[in-house]
Amino acid sequence: MYHIRYENLSDNYPRFRVYKIYNEEEIQHYTMHLNLFQAIEKSSEYSKYDHIFMLDESRFSFFRFDIFQEFKEKITLKDIQEIIDAKVNLIKQQRETHDEIISTYMDTIYVDWDSKKFLIWEKWDIFFRLYIIYIQKVSLNTINRVYGNVLDNRHIAIIPQSFYTTLFLRNTLKKENFTLLYINENYCKVIKITQWFYSKVDFINLWMWSLRQMYNDNWISHYRYKDYESIEANSLAKSLVTETIQFYAQTFCKWLKENWFLWNDIVLISPIVKNWHFIEILNNEYGKYNNNYIVPFHHSDSLSSFGKNRDPEDMDFLVLLNQKKDKIFSKNK
Repeated sequence: MYHIRYENLSDNYPRFRVYKIYNEEEIQHYTMHLNLFQAIEKSSEYSKYDHIFMLDESRFSFFRFDIFQEFKEKITLKDIQEIIDAKVNLIKQQRETHDEIISTYMDTIYVDWDSKKFLIWEKWDIFFRLYIIYIQKVSLNTINRVYGNVLDNRHIAIIPQSFYTTLFLRNTLKKENFTLLYINENYCKVIKITQWFYSKVDFINLWMWSLRQMYNDNWISHYRYKDYESIEANSLAKSLVTETIQFYAQTFCKWLKENWFLWNDIVLISPIVKNWHFIEILNNEYGKYNNNYIVPFHHSDSLSSFGKNRDPEDMDFLVLLNQKKDKIFSKNK
């Protein structure tokens, strides 16, 4: 048995979705209105179990390096560590960071231009991508107040909540560049993936609550719960709903342009994917700026849902659940 705690970061309404996994077919799910420290403290009551904390990306810093180097001798672990140390020193010089490294890994390995799965014991012209993920010192200290040095605890894994989703989409979409968009009740988060890794994380005050308020201001709140066919059959309802969503879409796409989030396909993870008028109008507005699309991500034939229909906002959890547990904990060390 192990627990997964998924953070919904908010200044006013922080909460965690908690998943207790007994086995793949028996999963208990509930929400707790707690901040990070309270969630960590609560988890310590279950000291016999492993814990995975899926924390908001704003608590992390992400770095990627393309390494191209000639090795006349076979590469050893010592050689790799020296490369990592050199890049860590470079980061410290440029950022003067006191944050802590939480994960390093590499991929896209080529030896004399031939693709390889592993780097150890290879030589000659070597290319690979090195990824380094830091966690903010403040966030780490909050966790350490309960667990001591959590980075030495092999029963606790801390990951950016979209980490495995980005890897899954990268392999599924076969695209180096795309954008992840999360729209939930009290936050809207945009994550830009460039050359298969995090390049920018930002937030905009256009949550689902904001759209709901727009419905209320236009006296059409009762249409929020109507299905697509019902609204299509009522010309007045369709006109009012379209006008409201159009204003939201225009505001949102203008923000994307001003903050350099255009020119990528956008993958949307949100309960709002059930609103097909919203998807259509947002896509049409986004299409005025470029030839890319906004695609809902609420299921995949490549993912097991373990015998239960999952909510759209559970996709990060579901992708994680499809990973081998040992792999999650080993990557975090």
